[in-house]
Amino acid sequence: MSLHSSGLKNCMKRGYLYIDGVEELLRALKKDGYEMHAFTNYPIWYKMIEDKLKLSTYLSWTFCSCIFGKRKPEAQFYLEVLNCLKVDPASCIFIDDRMRNVEAAIEAGFTGIQFKNADLLRKDLSIHGIDISMNEPNENQDAAEVLD
Repeated sequence: MSLHSSGLKNCMKRGYLYIDGVEELLRALKKDGYEMHAFTNYPIWYKMIEDKLKLSTYLSWTFCSCIFGKRKPEAQFYLEVLNCLKVDPASCIFIDDRMRNVEAAIEAGFTGIQFKNADLLRKDLSIHGIDISMNEPNENQDAAEVLD
């Protein structure tokens, strides 16, 4: 059996879609001035995701494990993120679908939220003072939002 890399890449690309409500949420956070970074364990495939979804419209692919050489939930990866951003971990919200990664972020001092869906994330962000449904400037606009 032979495998065609272009066919495999096209198949993988087709598999990436925004989860319902996520693009709108990212757009609103960006509009409100929040700094957001990808903090991901993806290999070089993140470039295919970027080609398809154009995530860099909303966030920076700053912390990719294939570039940093570390993976979540390694404690050192979280500490390096904080060092690179030069921020207090309490000013960052780490969002991930895997609870183990959220727990590691919390251990490093971040506020952590487990992603389940866009509506729940919007509510969880509101609990932490980020009400993106309002068009008024938010007092936490200098906080770095770290997304996966």
